[in-house]
Amino acid sequence: MVSFLLAGVSHSFAQEEPAITITADKGSYLPGETVQLSGVVSGQEYPLVAIQVKDSDNNLILIRTIQGDQNGNFAIQFKIPPTATSGKFTISASSRVNGFVVTQNQVITAKVPEFPFSGVVLAI
Repeated sequence: MVSFLLAGVSHSFAQEEPAITITADKGSYLPGETVQLSGVVSGQEYPLVAIQVKDSDNNLILIRTIQGDQNGNFAIQFKIPPTATSGKFTISASSRVNGFVVTQNQVITAKVPEFPFSGVVLAI
């Protein structure tokens, strides 16, 4: 008979997970309105943050690289194109932290107002 005695040593490491967060000032926008984005890259001073915005047809609306502050905070603004159609816009923010690329996606909605037909037709 063979027995094994396993002695376990427990280690606990409190290491912060690299993370990025991004938020928009509201969830729905009209064409031509300005979107205010802000976020933070945790555990990183003066991070470089890649921002990419695509419309519901996957067309690239914005691509920028911005630098955060000493606390990892960053902000950017952009306008919803005046020709935008109703649908979801996907915002992606990425940064490199301790050798890892961290990314977060945020979805906002563009709403084109619908004007009901009044039944009145004017002819000149």
